[in-house]
Amino acid sequence: MAVCAWGFSASAQGTGKIVTVDLNKVFNDYYKTPVATAKLKDTVDSYKKEHDDMVANYKKQIDELNKLREEQDKTEYTPEVREQKRKAVAEKIAETQKLNRDIEEYDNGHQNILKEQTQRMRQTIVKEITDVIAKEARDQGYLFVLDKTGNTLNGVPAVVYAQDNTEITDDIVKILNKNQPKTTEAPKPVEKKDDKKGNKK
Repeated sequence: MAVCAWGFSASAQGTGKIVTVDLNKVFNDYYKTPVATAKLKDTVDSYKKEHDDMVANYKKQIDELNKLREEQDKTEYTPEVREQKRKAVAEKIAETQKLNRDIEEYDNGHQNILKEQTQRMRQTIVKEITDVIAKEARDQGYLFVLDKTGNTLNGVPAVVYAQDNTEITDDIVKILNKNQPKTTEAPKPVEKKDDKKGNKK
């Protein structure tokens, strides 16, 4: 997470205070983050399955190519048959080369798609988080809200020291998660009762 600071004019008398927030913790504890991450994982798994299918087909074609290469120069074949085998090898080489290009294009294209989806997901969630922080800062009259997990351009912590009572991380997480949908438990299996009549002799 980038270094973030929100400044507000608390009042004409300047009674506002400076507080800190752990944006990494807020991001990870926000209930929408694992939901979005799970959706991305489903997309990754779908792409991986298609990639694996393409690779399996490519390996199959390579095996066929190797067999054709072994047969093309066998002396028991007539010159005409050997020529047909050589043509088949050339066609199979072209086919495997195309499959290899298709795999590379598929991987590159879907890597870009996943990167864009991940960026959009993070941007959406970060925007929701910063909006909540900004509103809380206005409501509480905070002068500044500093991200305690951020670093400066020199790579040193932006917040070197802050008292514990100035951190609002838990408050922000609580606000973000107040509308979290309740998970519904799966219905318990119905226990079958013994058929007393059937048990009678």
